[in-house]
Amino acid sequence: MKLFGKKNTQPAKVSPRTARPVPADNFYSQHAGETPLDEYSAGPSGRQTHRTSRHSPARVREETSNRASNKAIALLLFRTVLIVGLLVAGFFALRWALSLLDKPSEKEQQKWEANAVRMEKSSAMGELPAGETASPAQVVSATLIEQRLARWEQTEQHLRSAESLSRRGINEEAAERLGQALRITPDNREAQQMLVDIYMQQGLYAEAVPLCIRLLDQDSRQPVLQMNLLRALQASKQFEAGLVLAERLLQDQPNNQMVLSIAAAGQLRRGNQEAALALFERMLKNDPKNTEALEQCGKIYFAQKDPQKAVPYYLELVRLDPKPDYYQMLARCYAQLTQAGKAVVFLGQAASLFGETTIAPWLRDVGFDSVRETVEFRSFADRVVGIETRKAIEEINRREAEKAASVVPGGGLELPKQPELNAIQPRK
Repeated sequence: MKLFGKKNTQPAKVSPRTARPVPADNFYSQHAGETPLDEYSAGPSGRQTHRTSRHSPARVREETSNRASNKAIALLLFRTVLIVGLLVAGFFALRWALSLLDKPSEKEQQKWEANAVRMEKSSAMGELPAGETASPAQVVSATLIEQRLARWEQTEQHLRSAESLSRRGINEEAAERLGQALRITPDNREAQQMLVDIYMQQGLYAEAVPLCIRLLDQDSRQPVLQMNLLRALQASKQFEAGLVLAERLLQDQPNNQMVLSIAAAGQLRRGNQEAALALFERMLKNDPKNTEALEQCGKIYFAQKDPQKAVPYYLELVRLDPKPDYYQMLARCYAQLTQAGKAVVFLGQAASLFGETTIAPWLRDVGFDSVRETVEFRSFADRVVGIETRKAIEEINRREAEKAASVVPGGGLELPKQPELNAIQPRK
């Protein structure tokens, strides 16, 4: 018996199964009008179509969605790569443009080359061209350093000598030494500052002005130097320049009395009385006893023919600092107000303080014409200069009033004769 032999027997033929007849009343029997059970498996041609899950509508939609997602991802990646590439390209383009801008033009290159040639020549000689500074990469010669050291040492010697002379009050020699130091090193700040102080002490204001400006060019934020320049401009009668500087300084120092005074004086010279009056009033607000501001306010109001407003200032002045001029102006203010009694009172106070000899010439002032004929004034004049002198004064004033507008043939006004002038001298 062969266990592993090949079996040559042919497969048995399967005989077709014959369906057994189904009883008419069977459960699976087809009744009239019913649809066969295999209607979904048999087509109209009688051939069976096998449908699987691959051909289902849900599977088709999923595959379509996956393909769309793959396309969107690919498009996003492409855009990302494109943006990165554009940024990199823009960065290199910007660097290239900036490098082109940094390159000097042809004219600048030629100028630099010419300067380099001059620098090389001057370095070999130990000097730098005027107004030129060495670049950090330039190598200076040893000769240059030696010369500079010698200059610095000479400058220090002159400065020490000038300081010693200045302490002893020998300012002229000190100024000469400082001038020598500045000839060696023109930009030496210490020498310039010491020379400014000496010039201000000696009253050489015009000489101090350019030095102050040079120092302020180096550092403009120095209040002491600014005030020195302002004082020097005012004292050297450079009023317009002083006014410009004072107005600028008032922005930072609105209550500085000196700056206010110089600014007000400048406005007066310009003829701006109202602006000057406002500045003097600011001075009085800070210091009510400032005699300069009081006097100037009184003068401005009197010049504006407003003696009523001028009176308080002169009253304060005679109280703080009794001077003959203040008494005279106060008496003139009351005379303009036709208050003869008050005018005579202050004239009498002045006579008792300063003597009748000082007061006698005031009586000829035309400012007292408005009260000259009053009993109070005539009585005071008779007591001070005498009746005859007072009558002579009145006669002279009358003649001057009559001939004020007339001109003599020679082209000048007729003056009083010598006997008349002698008659008005105060009695001993």
